[in-house]
Amino acid sequence: MKNHMISIRTITEQNLKDFIRCPYKFYYEYIEKKKPPLDWRKVVQQVVHRIVYAYYQLPIEHRHATKVLELIEQHWLKISPQFFESKIQYYQVVAKVTDYLLQDLTEESNLDPPLLLFEKYKTHIQELDVDLALTFDVVNFSNSSFVVKKYVVQADQEMLKLYYFLIQVFSEKVFQIRPTRVEVITLIDQKKHIFRPTQETLDEGISYLLLMKHFLEDSAIYSEIYNENECPTCPFQNVCNREAPKLNQAKYLS
Repeated sequence: MKNHMISIRTITEQNLKDFIRCPYKFYYEYIEKKKPPLDWRKVVQQVVHRIVYAYYQLPIEHRHATKVLELIEQHWLKISPQFFESKIQYYQVVAKVTDYLLQDLTEESNLDPPLLLFEKYKTHIQELDVDLALTFDVVNFSNSSFVVKKYVVQADQEMLKLYYFLIQVFSEKVFQIRPTRVEVITLIDQKKHIFRPTQETLDEGISYLLLMKHFLEDSAIYSEIYNENECPTCPFQNVCNREAPKLNQAKYLS
């Protein structure tokens, strides 16, 4: 393929997440602007964010297990089982998310209110020559620590690497502070993944994001990196031939 390039102006966290899951799906949704039905992961992600946000808005004396369960019940009622592949999957996800949110949130019930709570930021990163957009889920700050927590439904190793590098690069370039810890909470497998940034990982992170930008821009690479595991439930199967999509040089992601 020749001259099949996308001009990148802004890269968002969601762009990168969707691209890692499948570059073709990313292309049809963000470049061709075809709107797919909501994926169950995105629906659950939105609800989890609302629950965590509501919990940390409570006074410390009201942060306890009963309140977590009340918030989960209140917000989960808005999720239809129709978003899921089956009712079994729906109930499995409900059980796993409830169990781990209950554990995680009650462990930190006595902490001071977070410095940042689902705050969205966008800034130009000179080394990448793009605007980078990121939501900081929960940031706890003290004189001795700067801890960033991210709540996600699922994440494989590549997705975890993305979160680690994205959060470190953004924190150092925007806030001029290196996170003491980055914690990624993956709710379906009920794990807390901990990353401790260093100067070396900052350099790795910038190189990683430059590589991701290159992948996003060059559709000729898509056929080499697409994820077959996403195909069975992909809403774009009817238009996707699993070959590099035909892009015009004038296409933009902004």
